Amino acid sequence: SYYFYYSFYILIIILIIYFYYILYIRIYKLLEYIGVLMNDSKNILYFEEEGISNNEIIVFIHSNLLSNWVWINQRDYFKDFHCIYLDLPNHGNSYFANEFSIETSSKIIKELIQEKAYDSRNNNKIKKVNLVGVSLGGQIALYLLSKYPALVDNVIVSGVNLYEDPKKDDFNNVVSMMNIFKMDILDKKPNKFLIKALLAEYGLEKKYYEFIKESNEKISIESFNSITKESLKFKIPKIENSKTKNKNNRKSKYKNNENNKYKNNKSNKKNSKNNNTNNKRDNNGENLLVLFGTKEYPKVKKSASLIKDIFNKAHVFGVYRSLHLWNIIDYEWFNEVVKDFICNKSYNLNNKDYLIEDIYLEIYN
Repeated sequence: SYYFYYSFYILIIILIIYFYYILYIRIYKLLEYIGVLMNDSKNILYFEEEGISNNEIIVFIHSNLLSNWVWINQRDYFKDFHCIYLDLPNHGNSYFANEFSIETSSKIIKELIQEKAYDSRNNNKIKKVNLVGVSLGGQIALYLLSKYPALVDNVIVSGVNLYEDPKKDDFNNVVSMMNIFKMDILDKKPNKFLIKALLAEYGLEKKYYEFIKESNEKISIESFNSITKESLKFKIPKIENSKTKNKNNRKSKYKNNENNKYKNNKSNKKNSKNNNTNNKRDNNGENLLVLFGTKEYPKVKKSASLIKDIFNKAHVFGVYRSLHLWNIIDYEWFNEVVKDFICNKSYNLNNKDYLIEDIYLEIYN
């Protein structure tokens, strides 16, 4: 009888330990599914994953001062993809102790992509990666494309602002004026006033009120300033491809070995051949789709032209009578274009009535 109760007591303890072990595993898996990526003790990148078992990844990167809720009308449509909906650093549920930086954000997203798309055993890429970004998210997507072209297979950006020659004093003045406007006017108004103004600016319905409110409440004044500065001063990093590398090699070798021209030319030809072998695709933007609503600010259309100047084979289209967040408003169009570009490799999108190719845009202005 004593041994029976003793064995029963031990069994209960084992079952309790097992129960808590299973609970721990389930909580861990849930956090992994929700996508809380800890970079260090102070920084958290929040993201949500869907369709993890699918073979092709789409990373959705939201616009300034908002969060991953802006992709609410994309979630069902892209369920056949491994989708990652993240909150950028200092946005939404992501927390970072330092000021917001496009460069730092891009490196963090790069690490996330490497974790999800590469085999950790041999570092081979096992999933295709597509980036979809709006506004600030588009700037980060362009940064990743220019700095790490082998990382991504296709990039779709919309509503990107790109400044030809951003000056520090200019964007500091803009931020200062915005802060004065906020303190002198907006802070004296009820919070509802600001939320309704943002809804009107984005052209969104009242049902998105709570989303805008939550996003606004999570942005501190320090984060607001750093995010705005980064977006205003953004320039696409210098693109390195096989042609530019060979050109730089020729200049460097000519300078260092001016008396040995024949040898240098021979060496450059060899390097050119090797570089062309190692780089299957120059970073010329053939895998880049640039979109903007024709009812956006003129600066956005100008920015599309500037992007085309840098990525000379990029595909540029205006979306007829669409606003900045047309992925929410005209989501049927948005979803169709993105899927067509990624899945069907439809680089020629002239068959879509709502798209206006860049060479015809002047007619609609």
